[in-house]
Amino acid sequence: MSPVCEGAFILRAAQERTQAHRTLRRFLDALYWDRTVRPAAGQPGAWLNSYPPRTPAGTYNYVPITDMDPDRPVTVHLARGRRRAPRFWAVVFDHDAKQHTAAQVAADAALMAEAAKAEGIAPVPVASGSPGGMHVWLGCAEGVPFPVVQRINAAAGRLCPSLDASPLSNATDGLIRPPGAAHRNGGYSALVAHTVDQAVNLLGPASAPASAFERLAARLEAMAAELPDDEPADSPQTPDDRTGDEAVPPVQRGHSGRQVPPSIRQRGPRVRRIVEDAAGCPKIEAPWRPLGTKALRGLRRRPSRRDNHSAAKHAPARSMALAGWTQAEGLAVVRDPQSSPALEYLRSERQADGSRRPRSEEETERLWGRVWFLAVEDAARMPRRPEDDGRAVEADEVQQAVTDLFARMQAAGPGRWSKESGPADHAVLAAVAWLMLLSGSVDVSANVHRLGVLAGYTGQTASLALWRLIRDGWITVTAEAERRAGKARRVTLATGHECPDHRHHRCAVYQSAENVSPVHPGSDRSGTPAPPAPPVLFAPGSPAYLRAVLTHQQGDVWHDLGHHAARTLWAIREGRGCSTLAEVRAQTGYGRRATLRHVHRLTQLQLVTQSRSRRGETTYQATDRPLYEAAQETGSAGRLAALAITYRVKQAAHEWWTAEETHRSLPYRQRPRRAAADQTVIPGMDPRGRAYPRDEDGRPDHARARRIEAQRIDAAGMLDHAQQLARAGQLLDLPHLNSPGTTPTVPQQPARRAGRRAAIPFRHHCPHCGAQPGERCTKGGTEARRFGMLVPADRSHAARRHAAQAAATTST
Repeated sequence: MSPVCEGAFILRAAQERTQAHRTLRRFLDALYWDRTVRPAAGQPGAWLNSYPPRTPAGTYNYVPITDMDPDRPVTVHLARGRRRAPRFWAVVFDHDAKQHTAAQVAADAALMAEAAKAEGIAPVPVASGSPGGMHVWLGCAEGVPFPVVQRINAAAGRLCPSLDASPLSNATDGLIRPPGAAHRNGGYSALVAHTVDQAVNLLGPASAPASAFERLAARLEAMAAELPDDEPADSPQTPDDRTGDEAVPPVQRGHSGRQVPPSIRQRGPRVRRIVEDAAGCPKIEAPWRPLGTKALRGLRRRPSRRDNHSAAKHAPARSMALAGWTQAEGLAVVRDPQSSPALEYLRSERQADGSRRPRSEEETERLWGRVWFLAVEDAARMPRRPEDDGRAVEADEVQQAVTDLFARMQAAGPGRWSKESGPADHAVLAAVAWLMLLSGSVDVSANVHRLGVLAGYTGQTASLALWRLIRDGWITVTAEAERRAGKARRVTLATGHECPDHRHHRCAVYQSAENVSPVHPGSDRSGTPAPPAPPVLFAPGSPAYLRAVLTHQQGDVWHDLGHHAARTLWAIREGRGCSTLAEVRAQTGYGRRATLRHVHRLTQLQLVTQSRSRRGETTYQATDRPLYEAAQETGSAGRLAALAITYRVKQAAHEWWTAEETHRSLPYRQRPRRAAADQTVIPGMDPRGRAYPRDEDGRPDHARARRIEAQRIDAAGMLDHAQQLARAGQLLDLPHLNSPGTTPTVPQQPARRAGRRAAIPFRHHCPHCGAQPGERCTKGGTEARRFGMLVPADRSHAARRHAAQAAATTST
């Protein structure tokens, strides 16, 4: 080497040495919580890869930062409070190139850096000083708990073959050389992408919170679970590195040999069996059931921009797995943003500016596969519940009673349900069974308006059908209706009846088809033989079967075609394939002419297709066309939704009128004063506290009352919700209809006078007399009011009344 080159080399080495010394001291002064470092053993020029806690003389092997030799390798502790509840102020991935190539080290370091960036953690890459070695620093001023660090270390060790897991495996002696520290073989640890001031800021004041590292642990565990069997099964630690209480538990594997992360393993052993579905994906062996109310509420919760979208995906997926769903069924929900706002993470990715970029379908499917695997493994370890056996504990007897009811309905024969009023009777009886499943009791409130909407009929038709079912002995009344109390008639399943002298009477069947004689089924005097049980899509009486039946009955198209045609289409759909005319007639009980008339109309609306069998017989098969589209073609779409909203308005007006009757029944002097009928209902105010609207002659104006109540409950928004449910083919139920686009607004408080407390509008009862908002105070006499000597109760009511009037004026 020429003297010039040698001098340049020496100068460059001196500059690197000086810069390394400056980086080391700046880094330790700004970030390191301790004032001492642990130096390497050995002699200058022959430093060892050993940093013992004690010297050969028995003293502690620590030197103050101010007295350390910057050319001697030194290490720092990564955990604070090492004796009690250690927390890591930095998580460092040490990628060693001794047994791996530099390309492998670079790829592993980039993988960890990208994973950290995805969770909002800024990585600081550092060249370790050895050829090809890399350190990836992640700072946390709050401190990362040691269990979270263990999870990160175990998952990263499986993902990165070049990772040395020892620095993060021991909270007491977890050591790492900081940036600027010397290497035993020469060279220094150097920052790669940042200046020392930038690194200090990213690892200190601008570091990520501990919650971000918990998300990082979950992400790395999910990534590690996707690795095939030929990947390393655990981090490359030696058995000597796992001693005592810090020993890593043996790796458990899930479906297809994928590793189960520690966050799920800690739940314990599996208590449910995992099987494969038709597509070869994991699935919990459990009866299928719809998602519960709590699961649907979590699935439909829309995360804000500041929420962690990634954390919101596991709970809905686990609920689907517990409900016996398959991965494909869950993926269909994921791809529907309207029904699953909580799963937005799987459909889009957050950008640096806070916006979200849509993911490709392949990426969404890949992410869902990973989420589904973790959800199935987690669900398999959750404590068993009665729902795993197909029914809830509190609904055990109810489920059996409903199943027995449908068996008896089938034993009654198709002739019972094919007569003129048969479809209405069958639909209302199915609606009553649905209410029994919802309430968990066989004694239910039979509101005819609600039964009518569930059955697809008007309330008057449902009332007549309910009377026929009571007369025939299918159900019996347990409590009569109380109009003023707003209570409907309560009914339950009957176990016997007395036959009335009515020419249309058909006795109910009290035994299933297995125990009924074909000559005399139960007490049915008609002697209708029991038909053969046809194959069905769902078990009769199950929640899924009842929901499908009720949704089919609610089709608006039956307003034009008739509900007898609805029975024909249901029989064709239950046939699972091509049904002949004879098979359809056997299931429905209709004659040849009526069945052909039904099929002809259904074929015109593309609800049924016709074909020929090998024997030349005409066969019929149901199509996938929604009933709502067929109703749009006939012009009856939205009829049931409008009828449901009409009933909601009538119910609100009826409750108002009932309160009016109660008010008018009181003696005149005991009647409280009420607000006008058109007054805005303030939150917290009883809407029945207003006077009922009347015309000029003083007679009740019920039409005006319905208009006022329709505006109060936002009937227009409720109608939009009902039409959305009908369009999507979902079940319409009166209590579950709401106005999703409206939120109650609180009127502004009236301006307060100087020196006086602000008056509170009508919201609570009077603290002096207990009068409800809008009622007259009973404290104080007429003489006191005449001379202006108001008692505190009167002043309180007056202030609240004036504030309410001012708030109503402001809101209008």
